[in-house]
Amino acid sequence: MELLKGKYNSFIKEKYNSEILFCSGFALFLFWSIIRTTMFPRSGIPIKICFGVSVLLMITKIILFDIYTFKMFITIAVMFFCGAIVFLSSGYFWPILWLFVVVAAKDVSFRKILQIYLLMNITIMGLAFVASLLGVIENLAYTSSETKRLRYSFGCTYTTDFAAHVFYMLLTAFYLYYERLKWYHYVVVCFIDGFVFYFCHAKLDTVCIIIMMVCFGTLQIAQSLSKKEQTAVIDITTGRRIDKLNFFKKTKLYFKHKVRWKRLASVSLPVLGLFMYFLSASYRANSEFMVDLDEFVTGRLALAYKGLQQYGIPLFGKNVPMEGFGGSLKHTKPYFFIDSSYLFILLRYGLVFLCMVFVIYAVICYKYKEDTALMLVIVVLAISSSIDHHLMEEAYNPFGYALFASSVVWKKMEVNYERIFTS
Repeated sequence: MELLKGKYNSFIKEKYNSEILFCSGFALFLFWSIIRTTMFPRSGIPIKICFGVSVLLMITKIILFDIYTFKMFITIAVMFFCGAIVFLSSGYFWPILWLFVVVAAKDVSFRKILQIYLLMNITIMGLAFVASLLGVIENLAYTSSETKRLRYSFGCTYTTDFAAHVFYMLLTAFYLYYERLKWYHYVVVCFIDGFVFYFCHAKLDTVCIIIMMVCFGTLQIAQSLSKKEQTAVIDITTGRRIDKLNFFKKTKLYFKHKVRWKRLASVSLPVLGLFMYFLSASYRANSEFMVDLDEFVTGRLALAYKGLQQYGIPLFGKNVPMEGFGGSLKHTKPYFFIDSSYLFILLRYGLVFLCMVFVIYAVICYKYKEDTALMLVIVVLAISSSIDHHLMEEAYNPFGYALFASSVVWKKMEVNYERIFTS
């Protein structure tokens, strides 16, 4: 008994075991989440066991390792209380599950979380892509209403789901490794973007990929123009070497540019959320401009307007049945699906939960305010969420885990220098 107690005490004293528990559970959870977006078998005992074990591992990590301040405990309690009210009001358990994984990621390296996400997505989506081409699983093909050509899903449940996976994988890879990106990486991404557009005809996702490349390309150029010269200086009183930094005007401009990105990121989700709401609520079928705009965004405004008229704006969500085209080529029910994440969350999970999501991302922006690359990611994410519904889906978007994940800086950030130029 003493031996077991000693091993237990030794186990919980090693913080690395906390990350092992979470990462193991998170990898299984991602497997369960991602496989549900493909044409691989998505039901059965093995899949249910995978989900159960993943939750058990993350719960074990929370019980054994996580310590909360009173303020943090109250915050988490309020979040779960809100999720519980949404569940009781709408019947949707997904908000509680999303909050659970966000909380379970406490003190885990955010970089490791993103690397696991990227590895799992590349592996499963790569297998689905190859399996669909080999005929192992169905490669659903839909006829485009615009081009009359076939749109392929490449092993996913729908063409835009495949495109969304590609977009989020690229966004994660760009964030993790943007400092190592060369011109030929951008060329490769352009070919990938062209492939997605040609074979999936997911024009809005391809536009988001272009916006992502422009943002990160601009960041890299700005950083290269703001390089600092260092001259060695010896302090005669202490004999220590001091690095005296000579800043150029371009450096000053770069830091001001960083501040703008911080401010933009912190308000990007609520601003674009309000914009999409008013745009959808203002839709009129007798307006030629609105009809043309709705056609450009593939009917998203008309469907959102229909949802708002039929279900209103619930405080804590409402059961909103939706019928999309995914998973099969045969659909007997009328098509009704809200693609915008903001309207999707608003109708299904309610206004209060949507505001909580905005607050979560605002806190992330404050917590990682020195990480300009993450600010870019959140702005691009806000734009993408205007036209897709994947903001709260773990299989696609991993950036919500930054809320409680370890904020240890793993990149070089010009904290002190920025204060000089923005004070």
